[in-house]
Amino acid sequence: MAGGCTTQVRAKGPVPRLPRSPSLKPGFGAVVGTLADSGGALPHYPILATTPGDAPDSPHASATADSVGGFVFDALPPGQYRLFVRAFAHRPDSTEIEVAAGRVDTVNLSPQFFECVR
Repeated sequence: MAGGCTTQVRAKGPVPRLPRSPSLKPGFGAVVGTLADSGGALPHYPILATTPGDAPDSPHASATADSVGGFVFDALPPGQYRLFVRAFAHRPDSTEIEVAAGRVDTVNLSPQFFECVR
C-alpha cells in the first residue's frame, strides 16, 4: 500500500499459548498472559508492570514474551498494576490488573498492527 496506513496483518505467527502457572511465593501474586495480534503470537517483546504514581525512570517489573507469546510475572506484591507493551509496527497496548497475594491472574495483550508506507 503506497502512501497510506494499514492495520492488516501480513504474516501469520504461531498460535499464542499461556505458559504454566508459576508456584506462588508467600505474600505475592502472579500474572500469566499472552501477547498476540490478529495474525498470531508476538514473541520476544518485553512487557512492563507499572504501578500508579511510578516515576518514569523508576524500576519496573518486566517479563518477555516467549516464542509462542506467553509471559509470566511470578512474584508481584499485591496491588494495582498496568501491564504495558510496545511491539514494532503495532500500537502500544496496556491493561490494568489488581494483583492479590496467593492468586494467579490471566491476561491477554493484543496490540493492533499499524503500518504506514510513504
